[in-house]
Amino acid sequence: MELQDVVPKIAKDVIGTWKLVSWTFKNEHGKEVNYFGTNPAGILMYTESGYMSVHIMKENRTKFKSEGMYDGTSEEITEAFKTYFAYFGKFIESAPGVLRHTVEGGTFPNWLGNVEERYGKIMGNKLVLSTPPIHTEGRDIVFDVVWQRV
Repeated sequence: MELQDVVPKIAKDVIGTWKLVSWTFKNEHGKEVNYFGTNPAGILMYTESGYMSVHIMKENRTKFKSEGMYDGTSEEITEAFKTYFAYFGKFIESAPGVLRHTVEGGTFPNWLGNVEERYGKIMGNKLVLSTPPIHTEGRDIVFDVVWQRV
């Protein structure tokens, strides 16, 4: 039996808008950790024309003392960057359940032009996307991100 016989194609089924349910990973002791806290907010969109966009923010983000968008202190700007994650670009399904996002822009400039793979499965009205190991905070982390169709 081939992989394509076991894992269904999902590209057409992901089209639409999804709201974040959770963003987790398992630590070195196997305990599940909420990466952006217990109530992060986020939205993920896939279009029929082959584009995707994802935005995730940590709960209770600290506001700048100044009202100017770019007038925060270095500490405020650093905290704002560390509590918001976003990117957009084209997507394709390269193999059943494997979505490849070609990053055209985002909060992390090192990802520009990268192809970010996500392993997806749809369970009812939920979409579960898992990552290959991503190097962050000095280690490689495999994330599981759960979305609910809006």
